[in-house]
Amino acid sequence: MKDDAHGEKAGMALGRRYLTLLFADLSQSTELAEIMEAEHYATVLAAVRKVYHDAIPRHGGIVVRVQGDGLLAMFGYPVTREDDGRGAVAAALEMHQRITDLRPYLPAGRHLCLHTGIHSGLVLMSTGDVELGRFELLGSVPNIASRLSDAAGPHEILVSEETLGPASRFFVTGPPQLLQVKGRAAPLLVYRVDARASLAESFSASSRHGSTAFVGRRAELALLERAMDDAMAGHTRSVAVAGPPGMGKTRLVEHFLSRVVQRGCTVLRGYCESELGAEPLQPFQHMLQALADEAHPHTPDDFDALFARLAEQRPLLLFIDDWQWADDASHHVLAALRKRADSRLLVVLSTRITPTANAPAAADQTLLLGPLSDEEARRAIEARLRVLDPFVAEEICRHANGNPLFLEELCHSAARGDGGRRLGRAQGAGWLNRLVESRVQHLSAAQIELVRAAAVIGNVIPAWLLETITGQRADGPLQLGLAEQDFIFPGERAGTLRFKHGITRDIIYESVGLHVRQALHLRIAEAMQAHSATEAQDEALEALAMHFDAGGDAVQAARYAELAGDKALSASALDRARTLYRVALAALDRLPASPAVALHWVAIVHSLGRICVFDPERSELALYVRALELAERHGDAGTIGRAHYWLGYISYGLGDGRAAVAHCERALVEARATQDEKLVVQVVAALGEAHQAAANYDRSLTLLDEAIAVKKRHRSGRHVNVGLAFSLVTRGYLLGDRGQFAEAHECFDEARASIEGLTHEIGATVHGLRSAVLLWQGRWEEASAAAIESGRNAEATRSLTQLSVARAMDAFSGWMLTRQPEHLQTIVEVTAWLVPRQSGLFRSLNHGWLAAGLTHAGRHAEARRHAALALQRSRQRDLLGAAMSYRALARGFAARRPERVQHYLDRAMEAARARDSAHEIAVTQLCAAEIAWQQHGRRENALLDAAIAGFERMGMPWHLREGLWLQSAMEAGTREELAPAPAGPALSAVS
Repeated sequence: MKDDAHGEKAGMALGRRYLTLLFADLSQSTELAEIMEAEHYATVLAAVRKVYHDAIPRHGGIVVRVQGDGLLAMFGYPVTREDDGRGAVAAALEMHQRITDLRPYLPAGRHLCLHTGIHSGLVLMSTGDVELGRFELLGSVPNIASRLSDAAGPHEILVSEETLGPASRFFVTGPPQLLQVKGRAAPLLVYRVDARASLAESFSASSRHGSTAFVGRRAELALLERAMDDAMAGHTRSVAVAGPPGMGKTRLVEHFLSRVVQRGCTVLRGYCESELGAEPLQPFQHMLQALADEAHPHTPDDFDALFARLAEQRPLLLFIDDWQWADDASHHVLAALRKRADSRLLVVLSTRITPTANAPAAADQTLLLGPLSDEEARRAIEARLRVLDPFVAEEICRHANGNPLFLEELCHSAARGDGGRRLGRAQGAGWLNRLVESRVQHLSAAQIELVRAAAVIGNVIPAWLLETITGQRADGPLQLGLAEQDFIFPGERAGTLRFKHGITRDIIYESVGLHVRQALHLRIAEAMQAHSATEAQDEALEALAMHFDAGGDAVQAARYAELAGDKALSASALDRARTLYRVALAALDRLPASPAVALHWVAIVHSLGRICVFDPERSELALYVRALELAERHGDAGTIGRAHYWLGYISYGLGDGRAAVAHCERALVEARATQDEKLVVQVVAALGEAHQAAANYDRSLTLLDEAIAVKKRHRSGRHVNVGLAFSLVTRGYLLGDRGQFAEAHECFDEARASIEGLTHEIGATVHGLRSAVLLWQGRWEEASAAAIESGRNAEATRSLTQLSVARAMDAFSGWMLTRQPEHLQTIVEVTAWLVPRQSGLFRSLNHGWLAAGLTHAGRHAEARRHAALALQRSRQRDLLGAAMSYRALARGFAARRPERVQHYLDRAMEAARARDSAHEIAVTQLCAAEIAWQQHGRRENALLDAAIAGFERMGMPWHLREGLWLQSAMEAGTREELAPAPAGPALSAVS
């Protein structure tokens, strides 16, 4: 790679670097300067600057600029070290202490102190000058570090969590706090660092870091347990737990140690530091801190004798972390201990497989840790994120490839809302970036060149393309070396390579300078174009879109992104299609404005609309509003009609019933003006669906029947008519709510027959709405089966909205059948998946089910909250969960505030009648009769008789049995809590 316009060079020179930056200033310096003689203040500044220049290099940093009493220092150049953040904090602590001790010419009662800010991340470096300092540092990181320094008070050191990460255990810190930093959208998590941590504090913090449940590693734990058994029997053992960074070595040993302590063994611990902080016999010196009553040894032989005596008293386990950094004297101690074959001693080392030490030889056994299995990775994600979009979980697994450290960091990112599914890249924290970059810098210059070119190509790398771009064979020694260093491996498909961890690829990609990167992307795109002239270009559309987009060619990016989006949509890969259409829209926005570009932009939004029907996101609503504005400015009646049509559809998908009706009505006016029969039928169907969502059933049924009749006349046997299937299931759903269950199932059967054997997003809708109708009918097992089938289709087409609805319906079926509380928790979790999307369609059903179930479970406060959420949806004419929620409130208040019961029952009946929902009316009658009997012994025979007749007429056998059970209880005069009916759970569950 050649130098770019900013003087950037490949390899180790200037350019993009992962740095830790330290800003420090003398506190209250202006006030001091005013009350001191100028010469004395100059002496103070000279002393302060000397501290700067002494402390920063001692901890591995470089003084970039000293201006007045202020300091800018950087850590990570010329070589990035993974402990750069730790070195910066150690330097800050030393400077703070030394400057506090300075007393040159200070007035009585005065003392000096600093305030410091430290932050890490990607920085663009270029050579400086007299004014700028040794280097010019550009990007957000210098600004944030400076603002942290400004926010720090006297004596304070503020450090971002991104700087320290797990290394925070080496320091005494205040509680984490969120700091809103100017110029940064999201608050920054920061710590106030007070001092270095003692050994006990460090290990305590280490055990707390990632304190979620331990997952997997059963075989490894068993091996360590056997080694401990041997040691307790009097046979000295040593085990090295080895693996690449982030593989969970320390976490495994920590979990093992907690079990060893319970067996009555003595555990002593220490750790090794890199060359910057190391001291002779460091890990064994740490162990002495836990042995206050012992004589302090000084030589390796003294330590050997001490540990031998301790092992005679009780079984002894010595654990040393980061053994790869151990000094020679520590190696001598370990060698002597291993020679004592008959001591009750186990030595456990945590060590890395590094470029300079591929296999540790310091122990009898080496336990090589590999990646977590897919199942273990999924369990680890669930332990860290109780509520998680399953498609994000899948992306985390794919990106981390079993590396526990990467899994944890990506889970943190997802918890912050940074982990959405997207074409872009994952963002690592500063400490993680340094970890990866420090490994890259151990490679040869040729390997660095190769791995960075591979990172620009992508996570999966066609071998021919890598060879074309770099001139290096994909199976040559350079690539084989990268495999040995855990970077790039042969891919699952023949002729491909892949990064072992997607997050590693992303961090390396970011380190490539913008201009070099853009040039590479264009070269890659052109090579792919030439190659696809003879190969199937269809397979390369998405990659071409990505490379032209990143290379700055907006015309080609828009072209290929749209084609790739169309291809993904035809394969029902909704998330990929959505991402690609968004790329196409962004590329068109970079082109000069013109009517042609505007209408092209509108057309792509309309393609995006085919996704929003099944998987809407409120963040996209602005796109449809803009498309309508552009259509009205540049388009004809047909274009305007379609723009209103799609704006109505996304409003429908988001649960905004009134807006959906308004836009579809306007679309119908425009469509009829064009005399485009196909467009008219589409709008008529959409308007019918919008009226159904708004509970305007008579108007909806008229429109749906009209659309269905036309679509049936023009139906072709050569392909599936998705629009017809959608209209049929909407009609079936409407009829089911009216209690016309037989006619409803005929609609579902016809729709299902039209998509038999097809994996399409409409399949999730057909089975999902059928499941909802079966739930209304009380056919729980069948409802569960339909919901499971809907979920399968939603997973296959990657529709999060439909998957959420399907899982909720299956969970409510399970609740009605078993009363197990985990089913209610599932509904809570899958409802939370869609909170970031702010979509409302079907949400009131979820909240209504929760209100009913939680009331039955006696969790009244939670039930009332969900009832309120369901009733809020009524403002958009979403009445699906209203009657159920009012019934739940009536039951919840029956014992505590009986005077409120009738009010809620009346409101439940109003909501049921507003929907013209025969089954809701009958269930509300049954609920009112039961409460009246249980509360007052009052027989509401008319209500009960009406309910029983309704259940019989509509074909609701489960509810019918419940009604008859209540009737028999009333006749027997039994008023205590009703026992379950023979055919099902207690009546109150259907409230």
